[in-house]
Amino acid sequence: MKKLLLAVALALSVTACASGQGGNTEWMRSYGKTFYEPNAGMAAVYIIRDDPGQDPAPLRLVMGQESVGSLSGLTWTRLDLKPSLYDMRAYGDQGSTELIITVTAGQSRFLLIQPKPPGNADLQEISQAEGRRLVRKGQAVGNSL
Repeated sequence: MKKLLLAVALALSVTACASGQGGNTEWMRSYGKTFYEPNAGMAAVYIIRDDPGQDPAPLRLVMGQESVGSLSGLTWTRLDLKPSLYDMRAYGDQGSTELIITVTAGQSRFLLIQPKPPGNADLQEISQAEGRRLVRKGQAVGNSL
């Protein structure tokens, strides 16, 4: 009986370790505030909106021809991307700003999207330290990728 219980416990622990290995479960990736490493062969790109202050209107983000989503308030989203060149564009009510980035496998990058008067949006890369601080302060939102 003891051998059977030991075998069951061992099997359950192996299954638990395999399913959460490397922080690649959907739950772990969405949690974000612990900054799990990107999936194997991928890069993590965090898009962050700081406190909107006087301009709470949502700002949209498009990557290439595909909409990534929008951020309003103190929010962020994480994209796991294959190593490549990406054309990202932030849209306000009346205009947009383009940022072209190249990501490599294993890399984590942080981009800040913010309103820029009159009715435009600004997208810029920020430091790891500042990006992590803003992610910890904000609320995660889903994305379409």
